[in-house]
Amino acid sequence: MFETLDKMMLAGLGALSMTRERAEQMFDEYVSKGRTERDNRSGFVKEVMDSAERTRSELEKMISKQVQETVTSLHLATQDDVRRIEQKLDQLLAQG
Repeated sequence: MFETLDKMMLAGLGALSMTRERAEQMFDEYVSKGRTERDNRSGFVKEVMDSAERTRSELEKMISKQVQETVTSLHLATQDDVRRIEQKLDQLLAQG
């Protein structure tokens, strides 16, 4: 379980660290290696940034789901459980 979480976090850190400047630098490296034409720079940068945002969003969902599953598996008292206990305690104290 924690190994999966570690992998998700590492993938997310990579996506979150992607900046516009880094995307432009990547594009310039591709141009210098003849892999693409300079005219496509803005589209390439937008695509990389959109991809990083999608990855970040997916990572947030995966982490949220993993945390929820972990908390559920711990069988901790919920707010409703505590509220019911408080009401029962109030009833017992009132009886007296």
